[in-house]
Parts: sequence; structure tokens; C-alpha cells
Amino acid sequence: MSKANPPSRPVKQGAPEPIAALNRVRILEQNLPFAQREPLVDVRTACPEVVWAAHVCPYLRASVAEMVNRAQAALPPGHHLRAGTALRTLSMQRGGWDSYYHRMQYEHPNWPLSALRRATNKYFAPYDQPAPPGHCTGGAIDVGINAPDGSALDMVAPTEGWQAAYTWSDLLSPEAKANRMMMVEAMLGAGFSNCRDEYWHYSYGDSAWAVRVGEKECPYGWAHPPVVLETNYEGASAVDLHFESTRDVKGKVLHAEVACALPPDAPLTPEGNPRFSVGLHWANNIPVTLYLHWPACLQMPDLYLGDGKEDGQPVVEFERQGDTLTIPILTDRDRRILTNVPPTPADEEPAATRSEIG
Repeated sequence: MSKANPPSRPVKQGAPEPIAALNRVRILEQNLPFAQREPLVDVRTACPEVVWAAHVCPYLRASVAEMVNRAQAALPPGHHLRAGTALRTLSMQRGGWDSYYHRMQYEHPNWPLSALRRATNKYFAPYDQPAPPGHCTGGAIDVGINAPDGSALDMVAPTEGWQAAYTWSDLLSPEAKANRMMMVEAMLGAGFSNCRDEYWHYSYGDSAWAVRVGEKECPYGWAHPPVVLETNYEGASAVDLHFESTRDVKGKVLHAEVACALPPDAPLTPEGNPRFSVGLHWANNIPVTLYLHWPACLQMPDLYLGDGKEDGQPVVEFERQGDTLTIPILTDRDRRILTNVPPTPADEEPAATRSEIG
């Protein structure tokens, strides 16, 4: 009696992305000076129909931003791409990879280093290889779709977590599958390629894109955002924002000079002083000189650098020349807030809140 043939395993769609293959891709801009490389653009203005997460580092290569707009235009009326990640700084990529690696190490204490790295590399591109992580090139984006009413379309039910990650999963409900394929078709139609193990991740021009589509070269290497000042958060109080980054030949920021002013109608702090608050972004381990227009008729402010809430360290090294305060800053975070409002200790509620409840 012959044995029945065992059931065949389904063949995975999409292309694998082994690290060794990514490292063999030739990066065309590798030896180009920064001025000749394709620039980053601010996607908040370049892609106005896309819903961008508040925490996103809002930069993509100019060509990639145009492709995002093509994908957006391909969606049914009223639907909008929702982007959770665009560019990542090195520190952002390192934080994600290291965190997942330590999780694997905790869950699998007997695994060798090679197994831990393979497990981590499946979902987070390593930052210590010749091929830069896609998000660090300005060529990759993580997306979903919002319905006309602003709600997120379901692309995972009845699965969840990493079980839902494989793009071509056959475990999805018909509705979730249709929603996912709507996004897949729009993104692939715009020229992106998809990471088959992450249905939300698409890229163009990075090493992973080249491996997926069978190219031996790719246009994009490491990309570095400018150091900027931001006021797009609640409580910001600064005007006349200016910033300029000094870069090395490959575009890495070496130093930045930024400037802003106190608004003429600045709200007052509880102590009766004009309130000042401005965000300093993408300045991790980069020396920054901030010039703040602070009228000489006002007393010198107490300044704090932190998250604008309970975390803030006093800034003690700055000087006044007329109406200008010159403030040297070196921080170890991608996003910081410079303000003259003292931080509130985590275990202490604001006075207004205390009075309301007691």
C-alpha cells in the first residue's frame, strides 16, 4: 500500500530579503557629494492628502514623495493613506532593533547570537551593515488606509500582531483581505515594492527594493534630516523660525544654527513672564547654536530642555547680547523642547487640577 503524499506547504509570494543579498547591492550615490544626491522633502507639504502620524520624522526623497501622491490618487474617493513611519534617524532605527533583539533574548535565553539576530532582522533592518535600513534612506514608508469617515480600514481581522504581518496571508477575513489588496495595488501601481513579511512596509530606491525587483544597483544610501525648529504642538510659543545645517560631504549634519523669536503676544506663565516654547528636532548628538530674540527689556529667562512636561533639565550656559540670547545645545534625543516653563514632577499634579478635584 502506497503512502499518501503529505500536503504541500504553500509557496510564499514576494521575494525574500537576506541581509547578504542586500549588502551586495551597489549604492549609486555612495560616492556622490551631498549636493548631488536626491534631496529629502517635507512630506507634510509635499503629500498634503496623506494623513501623517504626529510622531513621524516627516521626510522622504523627492521621487518617493511623488510616488506616494500617485498611490494616494489611486485610492477610491474619500480614502486617504495613513503613514506611521517615513524617514528614520540612526538613533530611531537603533532603538527599534535593539529593543526587539532584547525581547528575543529574554524570550529565548538559549538561542545563539546568530538565531537572535536572524529573528530580529526579520522585522527590523540592522543598522550595522553596509546596506542602510530602508527607512534610513528616505525611500521607505509604512502605511495604512483611512476610510472617508477617518477610521482606519481593517486589514488584519481575525488575526493580530505579527500573525497578521505577512502581506499575502490567507488567514484574513474577506473584508480585511479586500482592504489590504486595495492598498497593495495602489502602492505597487505607484512603483513601490513591498516587504512580504510586513504588509504595511513599502519602498523604492533602497537596497531591499533592489533585491525584491532583481536589480543589482539602487540609488539611495543613508539620508539625514536637517536640524529644525518646530511649533506644531500644543503650547508652542515661538515665531520667525530659521535653521541651517552644516553637513559633511555625505550629508551627515555636523553642526546647526537655528533662530527664533518670542511672539509679541506671547501668553504669560503663572509667574507673569512671557511664555516661550519651541521644539528642536533631529539634533541627536549634533552641536546646535540657537539664537533667541528676547527683548532686552525682559529679564533673563530660566530655560529648560526636555519633553515640555515633567522631564526637563535647566539650561545654564547661554549669554545675552542686546536683544539676542545665544544658547549652545547638545542633546541625546531626536526631539526636545526648549521652554521657560519649569517641568512638572511626574508625581505632582498641576495646581489647577488639584483645585478642581479637591
